[in-house]
Amino acid sequence: MTSIVRIAVLTVAASALAGCSLFSQTPDAGRRDEIRSTVPYGMAIVTAESKLSGLGFACTRRGGNYLDESGTTRSAEHFLACEERPGVVSFACLNRDQVTVVEREGVVSGIEVTRGPSCTQPDAPNRSAPYRARYE
Repeated sequence: MTSIVRIAVLTVAASALAGCSLFSQTPDAGRRDEIRSTVPYGMAIVTAESKLSGLGFACTRRGGNYLDESGTTRSAEHFLACEERPGVVSFACLNRDQVTVVEREGVVSGIEVTRGPSCTQPDAPNRSAPYRARYE
């Protein structure tokens, strides 16, 4: 590969990655309200996951650290990490709404709605099927 082509490729890649920071880092207030009303505290976690899938999110089961809406690192033994599925195929980073649903005793005990860059394409919506089978 010639050095000119290499420079062009690197410039395009750097621009695509840097573009994430140009978009709003705050979810739309209406979207945040929609998510919170659809997934209220006390809802069964498997139902919450299904509801979020209906709103266009792909969720994975996790434990450990996550960021709350203020950017503070929190920790939970069990939570759903959900990311808005892209509407189109993209090879660049995109800012997407992200939802963290904290679970306690099988129900929603916390919900954080944030927005941030994602450079990966989520899998199909039933990524957490093993989780569903374990708790249904």
